[in-house]
Amino acid sequence: MFDTRRKKLLESLPSHSITLFFSGKAPYKIGDEKYEFSVDRNFYYLTGLDRENMVLALFKGEDLTEELLFIEQYDEAQAKWVGGKMFPDEASEISDIEEIYWVEEIMEILGSRISRLYDHEERVQVFADFTKQEPYQEDRASFTFCRELLKLYPYIELRNVAEKITRLRLIKDDIEIEQLKEAIRVTNEGILQMMKYAEPEMGEHQIEAYFDFVLKSNDCDHSFPSIVAGGANATVLHYSDNNQYVDDNEMVLCDLGASYEYMCADITRTFPVNGKFTKRQRQIYDIVLAGNKYIMSLVKPGLTLRGLNNELIRFYEQEFGKIGLLDEEHSVQDYYWHGVSHMLGLETHDVTLSNYLLEPGNVFTIEPGLYLEEEGIGVRIEDNVLVTEDGCINLSKDIIKEADDIEKFMQSVKQE
Repeated sequence: MFDTRRKKLLESLPSHSITLFFSGKAPYKIGDEKYEFSVDRNFYYLTGLDRENMVLALFKGEDLTEELLFIEQYDEAQAKWVGGKMFPDEASEISDIEEIYWVEEIMEILGSRISRLYDHEERVQVFADFTKQEPYQEDRASFTFCRELLKLYPYIELRNVAEKITRLRLIKDDIEIEQLKEAIRVTNEGILQMMKYAEPEMGEHQIEAYFDFVLKSNDCDHSFPSIVAGGANATVLHYSDNNQYVDDNEMVLCDLGASYEYMCADITRTFPVNGKFTKRQRQIYDIVLAGNKYIMSLVKPGLTLRGLNNELIRFYEQEFGKIGLLDEEHSVQDYYWHGVSHMLGLETHDVTLSNYLLEPGNVFTIEPGLYLEEEGIGVRIEDNVLVTEDGCINLSKDIIKEADDIEKFMQSVKQE
């Protein structure tokens, strides 16, 4: 699997090029304690390796390609404290890369390859991932290492590989789909447990704990910090405190997901804490659910996520008018202000390209919401879908979302 992905990437790269991917390192928190390590997803996508301080180097010449992997040496003393580093044969078995070197040798070995393969070339392109979310965020290894490489070999040209690797990651293979299905299955189990045990006056954190237990029991991680928001807290899009108590007749919005083999589920369900929607809650809920279904019915190759969001706004303009939410002072944006979709995969908000046209194999979310702060009502219903040749498959179809089904389930488990 991983060697196939590397071959596809190499096919898109020019001759006389070197491409580098870095697994990353966890920064220190305090003293000798580090933050939890989270592997660079591009590196993981191409190698399957989930370890710190590794580098993948891909070489492409006129008639040959090479794949080199650089890893940390095994340290017996360190192994007694925090566990040993990965042995070369283990790294080779997982990644299907035969040439393994110590990471301390990388500059010397890269230099010898450049001198042997490219010294006679006018131009040598070095690709790495140089994307940034903010201009002043801390530089990653790709920035610091390539700056040093450029000092030593001033005739190389640095290039951003982000667009090429993004195009690969946007199309999910069969293994990724199965991993995502497992993540969604575990998420469903967790949501049902939350619905089963939720009670009026229970804390958001207490409801959340049932979800966390299911993830631990299934050897899954969180895709992202869970949002468990009761009442008016559900009108805050990225509410994260999860420390308030939910009153009777209030709803709970749960935006969360399990991560399995780094494939991330991202599901939102909204349910009444006492198991019964009020008339007003049901009215708002049904509009959001109808929007969810409508957008799902439109999905097909060639559309954009922005286009789908525009369709939801048009749908809301019609529905909001029916219940008196729109007037001279209020528009749809007063009750709904986020996009209806984002790409999904190895990251919750997965990689994408500007104005990208949907293709078969894409996976993304459909998550319309409606937020009435003054009424203490926030509803969001989110599913994960796979684009097909003529539509989409709802991968999260087994997670109940019809209001009647939610009430029926919650009332039945309360009677057990």
